[in-house]
Amino acid sequence: MSLQLTFGTQQVHTSQRMLTYPRISGLLHKVVGYTNVGNYARFTVFKKLIAQLPLQGKSKVLDLGTGFGEYSFSLAQASRDFEIHALDIDPERISTVEKAIDLGGYDNIKTHRAHIEDINEHGFDLIFSVDVFEHISPEEMPFKTAFEKLKPRGHLLVKIPNKTQKTIFPEGWFEEHQEWLEDEHIGQVYDLKGLSERFRDEGFEVIFGSCSDGWLSRLGWELAYLGKKMGILTQLLSLPIAKLLIHLDRRFHSETWGNAIQVIGQKPAS
Repeated sequence: MSLQLTFGTQQVHTSQRMLTYPRISGLLHKVVGYTNVGNYARFTVFKKLIAQLPLQGKSKVLDLGTGFGEYSFSLAQASRDFEIHALDIDPERISTVEKAIDLGGYDNIKTHRAHIEDINEHGFDLIFSVDVFEHISPEEMPFKTAFEKLKPRGHLLVKIPNKTQKTIFPEGWFEEHQEWLEDEHIGQVYDLKGLSERFRDEGFEVIFGSCSDGWLSRLGWELAYLGKKMGILTQLLSLPIAKLLIHLDRRFHSETWGNAIQVIGQKPAS
């Protein structure tokens, strides 16, 4: 099944800044598209990964750590037959997602303000988590619960930052971001081999693993980060360049190394 995935269509309903100036934001969104370069880069990886999975018909999907629901909205738009479950422990984010669901007229997304082990849902065809597990200590990462809630032959997709990061511009230019990472990324402990081994230890068959976000993607993120720090005009000017670099990276990057890693595991049939 070939899915036509779009991204960020609900940003005008989920971004607090855009909600403050809805008319201007709506026009801006039409002109420059999605404005968070980091999330945009994640989606380009997610889109390639989803293309490798046998999602079809009435697939039941769990977005584990949905944030503002970008991936849930993307899948829900791609197929109204999908049953999407968007889960997050942050009540404010779930509330924002629920408002966007109403405004967008979605009838195939169900929200959960809970931990995965506390929801009364099973038999998922796919559970995915994009840049969430790095915020969780390794011993608390919900691999076991995800395994239990998947149907036989179901898939778990996890994308996280590589434990080793490479930068282009001097690291001192990103000091604020680095301090945030040190506080937030308690689970950024795996390289691709280590994450694959964790999947196998939890009972999964690893069917795919790769690295992403090479030099071009990193350059795009750094330019966007610095542009945003300088003001709204430089942020907007940096967006097209950053997005172009990200797409070039996806086209030419070898996937043998990168600042991000992703693994798809499958639950055995029995």
